[in-house]
Amino acid sequence: MRPILDIQHVTHAFGHHTALHDISFSIKQGEVVGLIGRSGAGKSTLLRCLCALERPQQGHILLDGVDLTTQTERQLVRARRKIGLVFQHFNLLTSRTVAGNIALPLQIAGRPRKDHAKRIAELLALVGLEGFEDKYPSQLSGGQKQRVGIARALAAEPTLLLCDEATSALDPESTNSILALLADINRTLGLTIILITHEMEVVRRFAQRILVLDHGRLVEDGSLLDILRDGQENQTLHKLLADIRPSLPAFIAENLSPSPLTEPHKTIIRLVLSGDSATTPLFSMLYAHYAVKATLLQGGVTTISQRLSGDIILSLEGEHIEQALAFLKTATQSMEVLGYVPSHP
Repeated sequence: MRPILDIQHVTHAFGHHTALHDISFSIKQGEVVGLIGRSGAGKSTLLRCLCALERPQQGHILLDGVDLTTQTERQLVRARRKIGLVFQHFNLLTSRTVAGNIALPLQIAGRPRKDHAKRIAELLALVGLEGFEDKYPSQLSGGQKQRVGIARALAAEPTLLLCDEATSALDPESTNSILALLADINRTLGLTIILITHEMEVVRRFAQRILVLDHGRLVEDGSLLDILRDGQENQTLHKLLADIRPSLPAFIAENLSPSPLTEPHKTIIRLVLSGDSATTPLFSMLYAHYAVKATLLQGGVTTISQRLSGDIILSLEGEHIEQALAFLKTATQSMEVLGYVPSHP
């Protein structure tokens, strides 16, 4: 099946500054993808290229088989209607009602005016704002404004929805409701969604697949589990993951040594679990087979992309630590020794 979006070796520069370096990836119909990176990573430039607001110096961007980099301006007007945009600060017209804001893409696309009311009603029901058509943006909460923004983005029935920091201006409760709405839209409409953000917590809860940009380069393309596994060696991923990964308790971190101690000590490890390893009785197996006692210090098991997954920090103490570590390395997705602390600090 042909991907709905195919990015081929895209490079784009502003003067002597190269904002995007040889970016390539493709996205299938119905995928939910998180595009993440810190400030200056190239997210905004890539977004503008995806919307055909910037034309890269090298490479190709194919949307539903049409190469946006070769289209004339007149052709791009039509191509952009296949892309819905949801903005961080909503970008609603304050002089228009909710219905008026949602109708704007319909007017631009030249849809018959007699069809507007039905389409607006459908979209308001979809985003949970029935009865709000005559209200103005000033009468809405932040979460409600973003729901209007989503309805407007969907008005012309796009094939791709780009959400640019769509939850960054919202409180935690509104963020949860917007992410739930986007997930419901994906399930209901089969719509392909790309969420551009700097917040790993947002993509952890929402995205099936994560793209990581760093200094204009694509440094990771995979699931959150892939990123958790690779994050111990990749400094860019390590920094992005810092906000969502369990961290060492202070009393452990203060006494942690990078090398084994001569005195009795505990080995501190981090495990990434998924699928069978998330439900395997690892603690009892460690004690039964290796006489090693395991204590959970931080973390736990949760559901990621409909699979049980875990990211945990343990302390190990006992007779056959090396054999136990070898077992854990094969029985889990990732095992990392963080250091060593005295048995009785």
